[in-house]
Amino acid sequence: MTKPVDPLSEFEDLRRASVSYAQEASGEIWTDYNVHDPGVTLLEQTCFALSQIAYQVSLPTRDLLTTGRGHFNAQDLALFKPRKVLSTYPVTRHDLSAWLCDCPGIESVSIAAPTEAEAGLFHVTIVPSPYSVANHDPEAAFRKAFADVRPLCTSLGRVEIAKPAKVALQGRVEINPEALPETAAAGLYHRIGQLLTGAHDPRDPATRADVWDAPERLLAPAQNRSAQSLDLTKHLARLRRLPGIRDIGTLTLKSLELRNKDARNPVYFQVALPRRDDEIGITLTLDGEPVTLSAARLREEFIRISAETIAEATHHIDRLDWDVMKPGRHRRFTHSHVDALLPVLYKMPYAAESDSGPDPAGLFGEYRSAIDSQLREMVDSLRHLPQSFTADPKHAVSDPVRHRLRLDLLDYLIALQGSAMPATRHSGLHSYMSTTARHRFEIAWRLEYLFALPTLKRGRATGPGPNAPGGFLAELAILCDLGLAQDVDVLTQPLQVYGLTLDPEATLAEDESSDKLMIVPAHNPFDMLVPEDDSLSAFDADELSNLTGFLKGITLSPTLLARLTDPDCFAISPHMGGQWLVLMDPGDGGTLRQITIAENKQEAQNTVNRLRTTWRQINRDAEAAHLIEHVMLGKTKAGQAHVADLILPGYTARCSMASYRSYVENRVEALAPAHLYVRVHWFEPSELVEVGRLANDAKDGAAPDKAALRAFLDARAAEKGR
Repeated sequence: MTKPVDPLSEFEDLRRASVSYAQEASGEIWTDYNVHDPGVTLLEQTCFALSQIAYQVSLPTRDLLTTGRGHFNAQDLALFKPRKVLSTYPVTRHDLSAWLCDCPGIESVSIAAPTEAEAGLFHVTIVPSPYSVANHDPEAAFRKAFADVRPLCTSLGRVEIAKPAKVALQGRVEINPEALPETAAAGLYHRIGQLLTGAHDPRDPATRADVWDAPERLLAPAQNRSAQSLDLTKHLARLRRLPGIRDIGTLTLKSLELRNKDARNPVYFQVALPRRDDEIGITLTLDGEPVTLSAARLREEFIRISAETIAEATHHIDRLDWDVMKPGRHRRFTHSHVDALLPVLYKMPYAAESDSGPDPAGLFGEYRSAIDSQLREMVDSLRHLPQSFTADPKHAVSDPVRHRLRLDLLDYLIALQGSAMPATRHSGLHSYMSTTARHRFEIAWRLEYLFALPTLKRGRATGPGPNAPGGFLAELAILCDLGLAQDVDVLTQPLQVYGLTLDPEATLAEDESSDKLMIVPAHNPFDMLVPEDDSLSAFDADELSNLTGFLKGITLSPTLLARLTDPDCFAISPHMGGQWLVLMDPGDGGTLRQITIAENKQEAQNTVNRLRTTWRQINRDAEAAHLIEHVMLGKTKAGQAHVADLILPGYTARCSMASYRSYVENRVEALAPAHLYVRVHWFEPSELVEVGRLANDAKDGAAPDKAALRAFLDARAAEKGR
């Protein structure tokens, strides 16, 4: 029976097994396996390291990452801190409340969690600010602010304005000997007023610890102000920390108004300030003895504290923002000259020349010459760095070395922001660009993304609003070189501007003269090829119609539309009388078609380049993205609220490429929030017209119109197996 092999976790076991393996591998070449042999020494070091690793792996992860006192020091372990690794904080309802409370005329906002019956809809209760101006509409301000920051695939449900219910503060409070009675009482009134309106919540937004350690806080139902706000016992610890307060005996709130319990509008309690001395319901005591309070003085202190709170809320300046350098460090300093860094031997004065030895002055000059030459080489290599860092460099993009350096530098700056440029080698992203245009685009593309990153990261998960496309859609548009369409009609508008229609069955017009073209042989065959020049303007609709005689009417096929963007589609040829023909090659072995006759070669080349620019512009202008969120189409179920449809044209030259479609779909999958499902649709013009009609009907239409749009999109997704 074979004896089971012991696990190689101990040093002696590892050493014994390693020596035997070395004997088998070396044969008779290595015959010394004693301790003094260097090979055995290295073998023992390796065995010791492996045994230590085996020992550490057997320990709990918590013990490996913390000290004996349970402290976690990422720097000692050469690890990134959790905040550096997990930098995308989740957007919670508390975060939305904190952001939306900055709306003018709003004191606080309570956002209820969406229910399964109304998934994706936030029901909001607004407490208006007591300091808002007259005739101010807090609901309108809130809806505008929510539209700018709303999370993707969410919308507003009910928006209710809470009504105030006056209450009087009663109780007994002990103050410190050095406290001013009216100031302490006014601070207590002000703080309790904040607690009752919920204004304290936005200053304590949810953090990552709340998501992982206390998720019940985020899932709790919205606070019922009318039932729970009267309970101040849970806030006593916070109230005791107010300036001048030593201890709090009892605190109660007495309602001053009769409230209808069946009222549907929510209410919030508002502490009524006493107008006369006999209306002061709170008793301040000093060493157990009551202190006389003045109602007028109390109101003055309350206004002063409220003004300070408003000022602090609009001036978030940290002390470190004012520190330019470390405290005590001089801002003026000079660099030592290179001579000061030389060894003492080279600084000593010597005679000019002696027969006893080498000339020290010559030695110094030789050393100094070597230093200067090295410094010149360093300066020459660093001289061009400012141009590489400049957004608009002076050097030409044709310099491949500087162009590559600039790309690497921009990629590094983008990586510092926690992002990376996607690989586009086989995506077809640059299919409309010449080599020079592509080089310019690679720089401009990265600069646009770099400058937009702060805004994109701040609102990465926001949805399209009236003033912004939303973080997800904006980032997708930059990385995929797409436009943004407010309506689906934009995706077919370029064809309509030029009076063109697409038909897969369309053919070229009959042209008997194509077989009789009088082409004069060129002296150089390369004269027929036209160098690309994208600086020329495009033709307008009337000019282009005179150059499309090869079409049958105004109809062309998607294949021909893609062919017309190919730079090899057009050529020129000498003609009789010094004129030049502008020709179109339809591809697939078709005969050349005459487009027009130019008076000279330069005019023919300009016509070809303007034709290239025009057809590429028609394709590019149609390549835009439009997002339809199902939550905007009426009531949605739990699964439907997290679905959105991205509408893209499928008929343009680039969008018909499988590589570009795969590139866009991969970007959507990488950029969309993980809990959302974004379906990508590549529609032909006829389908875009139908989607546009349904979307226009659903924009301000009834529930059946919205349901029809949703059913159409679901049917198209089912056909694609999505």
